[in-house]
Amino acid sequence: MPLDLATTFTISVIVHVMMGALLGLFWRSARRRQTAGMGWWVLNEAALGAGALMLMVSAVNPAWPILAAGNAAFLIGMPMLELGLRVWFGRRLWPGLAWRWGLAALGFAAWWWSWSQGWDYAARSVVFTGVNTLQALLFAQYLYSQLRDTADRPSRLALQLIGGGALLIIFMSLWRAMQNWPYAGTGMSPPGHLLAVLMVVNIAVAVTRVSAMLLMLHGRVEARLQQASAELERRANVDSLTEVASRAHFEAASAVLLRQARASRLPACLMLCDMDGFKAVNDQLGHPEGDALLQRFADQLRGALRQGDLAGRMGGDEFAVLLFNCSLPTALRIGGRLREAVAGLRARDGRGVTLSAGLAEAAPGEDFAALYRRADQALYAAKAAGRNCVMPAGGVDRP
Repeated sequence: MPLDLATTFTISVIVHVMMGALLGLFWRSARRRQTAGMGWWVLNEAALGAGALMLMVSAVNPAWPILAAGNAAFLIGMPMLELGLRVWFGRRLWPGLAWRWGLAALGFAAWWWSWSQGWDYAARSVVFTGVNTLQALLFAQYLYSQLRDTADRPSRLALQLIGGGALLIIFMSLWRAMQNWPYAGTGMSPPGHLLAVLMVVNIAVAVTRVSAMLLMLHGRVEARLQQASAELERRANVDSLTEVASRAHFEAASAVLLRQARASRLPACLMLCDMDGFKAVNDQLGHPEGDALLQRFADQLRGALRQGDLAGRMGGDEFAVLLFNCSLPTALRIGGRLREAVAGLRARDGRGVTLSAGLAEAAPGEDFAALYRRADQALYAAKAAGRNCVMPAGGVDRP
């Protein structure tokens, strides 16, 4: 296929329409928050496609409205592209965009004046190419500033691709202006292949640009999916009311910690505890007051533990703590501190609660289920012994 203007303009129209349709498809199918700014990119491709179509028609019917509309479409493309990027990254629109749109308006006015003064095609093309080069320079400057403020890898790669396209447009525009300059004012038309080469470069840049935009969209969607997955995992692993481990996560993590303790020959203890008098608070003062008391108890529990210990809510007001690298005497002291801290908790009407706890030290080869049963039996023994005490498996620690 020969490289002539008709061919390149036809290909340009097809490519820009296809790129715009592709962006529009992703824009409509993705969430609006994920695609903020993409609408301007779609309009940019539509404007470039319309501009190429009108300039192609002007070769047959060089009426001034067609010429004016075609050149205007090319001049507004780059400001719309930058507008979409600014919206995408949440950057300030003004006053930066005022310079871009002002330059587009000034460029169109300069072209219109040169056309109305009867300047030949070569002279008008030098004026238009000069304005387009200035637009590309401003756009490249914005891309550089945005690249410095962007950390995620997909966006950085996309900006580098778009920036490379902008630099190529600058180079090719200057090359075309230099090639057309000798023909300006002579009434002679410069070789048609100059514009054809520029259009081919524009087509390649458009494909690269849209690929970069889809890369940014993919990166943003993937980041949102990772955030959603992390949030779902956090909700599954953490009790939403007290912010300690959920029962399922506590049991699974405790089994792992016990295996690590056995492998390292380190002691480990399991403490089960609940608040004496909590049911009366919950029934008489209501669940909101009971929930508030549970939250305050969880705060005290976290404050009494050491780094490396694991706390979880087993249900209702029953909590469990896996004390890693902790002997039974040390576990008793920790339980005692927690019991004293809980004694200071008060419900809305001033009534207090106390703590009963059962402690069991892991025996060699003992799994979590067996350790849990022994700690649970110790908790029942603490209740039977009068409550408000920490009971070790096989012994009593009274206040």
